[in-house]
Amino acid sequence: MSIRAKRRLPLFEIIMLLLGLLYVSPCFFALLNALKTLPEIIRSPLALPEQLAWENYQYIFTGIHLAKPMFYSLLMCIAVIASLVVIASMAAYSLVRRRMRTGAFWRIFFLAGLTVPFQILMLPLLRQFNYLGIGYTYFALWLHYISFGLPLCLFIYSGFMRTIPSELEEAAMIDGCTPFGIYWRIVFPLLTPVTVTIVIFWGLFTWNDFTHAYILMGTNKGELAFVQLWRFLSDAYVKNWNYIFAGIVVLSLPITILYLAMQRHFIRGLTAGSIK
Repeated sequence: MSIRAKRRLPLFEIIMLLLGLLYVSPCFFALLNALKTLPEIIRSPLALPEQLAWENYQYIFTGIHLAKPMFYSLLMCIAVIASLVVIASMAAYSLVRRRMRTGAFWRIFFLAGLTVPFQILMLPLLRQFNYLGIGYTYFALWLHYISFGLPLCLFIYSGFMRTIPSELEEAAMIDGCTPFGIYWRIVFPLLTPVTVTIVIFWGLFTWNDFTHAYILMGTNKGELAFVQLWRFLSDAYVKNWNYIFAGIVVLSLPITILYLAMQRHFIRGLTAGSIK
């Protein structure tokens, strides 16, 4: 490394540190104001709390009633993630390992789904769900999440699956293992890094989603966490920002814990399949 490059390195690290602090500043701002009373927030949003107002968090479950919506959001996350992992991994295995004449067409067909934004699908989806009699239901939202996430999950799984040696499956087949057993006993355990990435990515998307849930479930139907918090925020007579900040902190905890528990596998899963 040249002397000029060594001189640039501290400056680059300082810039990255400042950008990192700027990125996490909203989180610090929310944590700070979640422990303050409303007059303190109005008086000085950036000042330290004079006295820790833990009653803000108590009001989240007694006033805004977020416990039930959080439970429904958790169930939706589990259902969506489990469905995407099973369907996308099995579909990728079939496309990569089976030599089908229409394999190239199906790969392009699924990848084309990555280019279609939700805004274009919004009205046709609502009409289709209403025509089928499942409009404004959790089942319709679950179907949408799966169809919306399937192209990306299929792309990630297929990219990693090409790096798995086919000799492992051939050896298992010689030992008498069925195709179904080969997939679940040999192939699927090797997909752990990618599976963890999909769990974190789509768990984050499903838990934090507001737009899709609000549009497909309607304003008065369905109880999901961020929709319920928005109802409290949209009240013209409610200006209790201390409760709102506390609600944001509470709703951020589950996905933060999930990421911290699986962060070792997350980066490895993002780069999996890029190098053979």
